[in-house]
Amino acid sequence: MEEVRVTADNRYQVFISATYPDMQEARQALMVPLMDMGLMPTGFDSSAADGNTLLPVIQRMIEESDYFILLVGGRYGTLSPMGLSEIHREYIFAATKRKPVIALIHDNPAMLPESRRETTREGQVRREDFARLLENKAICYRWSTEKGLAELISKVMPEVMREHPADGWIRADRAGQGGGAQSAALKERIAVLEKEREELLAQARPPLKSLARGSDQVSLDYSCNVYEGGDCKLAMASTRISWDQAFACVAPLMLNPASEMSLQKALEDYIGRRALADVQGDFPKAHAVRNVVMASHAFNQVKVHLRALGLINKSQEKDSRGLPMWQLTAHGDNTMSQVMAVKRSVRVKI
Repeated sequence: MEEVRVTADNRYQVFISATYPDMQEARQALMVPLMDMGLMPTGFDSSAADGNTLLPVIQRMIEESDYFILLVGGRYGTLSPMGLSEIHREYIFAATKRKPVIALIHDNPAMLPESRRETTREGQVRREDFARLLENKAICYRWSTEKGLAELISKVMPEVMREHPADGWIRADRAGQGGGAQSAALKERIAVLEKEREELLAQARPPLKSLARGSDQVSLDYSCNVYEGGDCKLAMASTRISWDQAFACVAPLMLNPASEMSLQKALEDYIGRRALADVQGDFPKAHAVRNVVMASHAFNQVKVHLRALGLINKSQEKDSRGLPMWQLTAHGDNTMSQVMAVKRSVRVKI
């Protein structure tokens, strides 16, 4: 098996999420093998202060990391004001940022000392529900001892890095090496090829008559936090909107080149205003919905379809993460005016 190690100039950051202080020894057990592989483990004890105060700091650390390890012992953790534990909130954020998530779940929490496991039935249920969620959504492994945990991560991490390669970090004193002129020429050539590709795709797009548009409906899947009877639950839901409504959500943002993140947020804000009605079939006592996150396939469906309709195309600009930005075509600008402009009410004199 090919060994995966970082180069002298390249580093990968790994965020370790765990409850404190019960998982402190287990967390330390991960540090040595990760550093032996040349990785940079990081993390934060969110119980040290108000979680809402630290949340922006923790989220920035997660976003800057290449991989996310979630270490689950016998505790679900202290509940935040929104009804989820801090490690659950960190997991949700990492998942929305599409970080590779490795969940390491203790195999037999009942054997742990009382101080390291949930002692109430409610806490045990929350912990088990969270473990089941991770088994369905993350790269999941079981462990029972700190020694076994260290051996496990030494085997697992290289495989994860092969299957989910990340950009990593490059030393600042090495970043400029490789020839500035050559780099500029390559960027210029890429821009030309992307423009040619867009023109070819525009010519190959199917006729508008064969595509859904206007008042035709589309179903969009999303996840959200549902508040019901003082409890907070993570739920999957779906809403139906027209293509005109979807386009109206994002079109004004693309008068200038807009990032995919800003387009997705605009759609999520719109869905959020309808979400309570969407979930009340499964949660009849729900009184609030928060943290709407579109499924990646739903956002991609909207993006690809609007492009196929000739309403949007890629800009030559990139966002801060190097991802493509999107803008209206001339047809998209005209369609936006027709869909969104307020029509004058005309009084007929008799």
